[in-house]
Amino acid sequence: MTERELISRWDGFLDKLELRFEEALQLGEQAVLESLEDNDYNYYASARTLQAIKAQLYEDLVQKISTTWQRQVEPLMRAQGHFWAEESYKGHRQAESMNERIGLWQIVTEGRLSQKYYDHIIPMINRDFFCTQCNALLNVKKNFFMAQYVNCSYCGAINTFEPESKYVAIGWNVVNNIAALNALDEYTIMQRTERGAEYNAAARKYYERYFDERIKLLPHTAATRDQDIELELKKQSQ
Repeated sequence: MTERELISRWDGFLDKLELRFEEALQLGEQAVLESLEDNDYNYYASARTLQAIKAQLYEDLVQKISTTWQRQVEPLMRAQGHFWAEESYKGHRQAESMNERIGLWQIVTEGRLSQKYYDHIIPMINRDFFCTQCNALLNVKKNFFMAQYVNCSYCGAINTFEPESKYVAIGWNVVNNIAALNALDEYTIMQRTERGAEYNAAARKYYERYFDERIKLLPHTAATRDQDIELELKKQSQ
């Protein structure tokens, strides 16, 4: 097989793998989102599905580039001349691109999964709750995803409000993932900026946007916004 034929065959393999990769990203997101309905909105089961699909993307597609190169392509190209080095970089660049896109796919898919879960579960709290002693209407905080002690304004009794576990889950990964999705533009700019003053500025913009989006869902976290931003920036510099 000639040099031109080998390069053409390698290019064809990479092109087909790219098409499979893009299709797999779309089907993977669809499978994750549909899993919520299949498992009766078990958020963590769907999150495990996402991680399994992510691992499969890497093993079946990204890793296939290096495996095919080492076992089939490189030996043939080395026998033909020195052009094999550039062709090796070609595969490496595609694998790096796929890894980067899997990272972005995870942010988007986790965000959309979390938004779908949030929209389905949040009505659990959007209703009236009443005092266990006098049946008066209680003022339960709507965006506070944990147990609350609520004083009855009528009889003074202290009521313990314990939300369902599916509702409590919103206050953890769910809101974080929604905030990350809404700050994706700033995250992408940060990731593509070289280390230095410009990167530091881009990182600050990202975390400002991220925590501002998070505050929309968890208003009580506004009190620690500045500290949270500085803590994340400190982690970045280490």
